[in-house]
This record gives sequence, C-alpha cells and structure tokens, in this order.
Amino acid sequence: MANSLMSILSGFGGGNNNIMMQALGAMMRGESPQTFMQNLARTNPALQGLDLTNINATAQKVCKDHGVDADKLTAEIKQTIGNMK
Repeated sequence: MANSLMSILSGFGGGNNNIMMQALGAMMRGESPQTFMQNLARTNPALQGLDLTNINATAQKVCKDHGVDADKLTAEIKQTIGNMK
C-alpha cells in the first residue's frame, strides 16, 4: 500500500488495514464515500469535527495538514485499486 496513504491513515487510528478493509467493503456494497466517512466518524474520534459533507475539500485539508501531496495520493489510491481488479 502507498506510503502517503498509510501516513494519512495512521493519524486516524483503528489500524490502517482495518480502515482500508472497511472502505473496500463499503465500496463493494455500493455505499457512497460520504456515507462511509460519516459512519466511520461515529466510531473514530479522530474523524469527528471534520466536514464530511464535502469530502474532497476535507481530503485536501487533511493532506495539507499531514504534508502529503493530494494529487500524488489520489494517483496512488487509483493505482492500488486498479491492481486489485
């Protein structure tokens, strides 16, 4: 998995793989990213207080706060998902 993705996820606790597996499960169920993040925030205090209605803007802010290039991270995630197919 991409190092920048792990860097971001490590700030949210719950285990990086756990969050990724939950995300993959939500994707397979057809759950929207907003619904997934809102459900995740209910059980993850690190996500509470983030504006989860505008996921793109919030993702940009979180990346900036963690010193991660958002475009690079997006490319890494797309590549990782592409490799799973």
